[in-house]
Amino acid sequence: MISLQSLTFSRLAPAQVGKWWRDSVANSRARVLLAVLGFTLAASGLLVLDSRDGEIRREEADKRTQLARIEQIGKTEVWQQRREEVQLARTQAEVRLWEAETDGLAQANFQSWLLDRAKEAGIAVGEMRSSIDVNPSNPLKLRKVSAQVSGRFEATGFVKLLQAIAGQERLVVVERLDIQMAPTPRFEMVLGAFLRTAAKA
Repeated sequence: MISLQSLTFSRLAPAQVGKWWRDSVANSRARVLLAVLGFTLAASGLLVLDSRDGEIRREEADKRTQLARIEQIGKTEVWQQRREEVQLARTQAEVRLWEAETDGLAQANFQSWLLDRAKEAGIAVGEMRSSIDVNPSNPLKLRKVSAQVSGRFEATGFVKLLQAIAGQERLVVVERLDIQMAPTPRFEMVLGAFLRTAAKA
């Protein structure tokens, strides 16, 4: 329920605002202040627009510069040269992949190679386990064979083993290496290699 007092205020409010406006505008000082306020707001708006316009022009100039550079590079033989370099690097990397017709043969070949290198280095391997990653997550979908090997640690022989691994033409990665000196010197390491399907004769 609306009271009589609120109805009276709602009727009087526009009249009071209008009276205040007329009195304020009639005052010369108030007119000057309103003019200054209007000028300030207009100048601020123009400055904001000018700043934004300058940013847009700079962005446009930067894009034109980038486009000119791209067009210039596109006219040269740089891309063809880089493509050839990448292709050569890919071919060299693929040569270093291990090959096997089956997963079982890949594991056997990798274990045999590793045991031979350890024997040549004078390392007695105590235990060896290998596995194949059947769901490769690498972009080329290459299968990965891993071997976990452990044995007695002997510094000179172990250095020879690492040198043999590093000197291998095919890619072998030492993924983990743990050396324990007490109570008995022992080592444990995990090696990995990537496989591709062997070409059939």
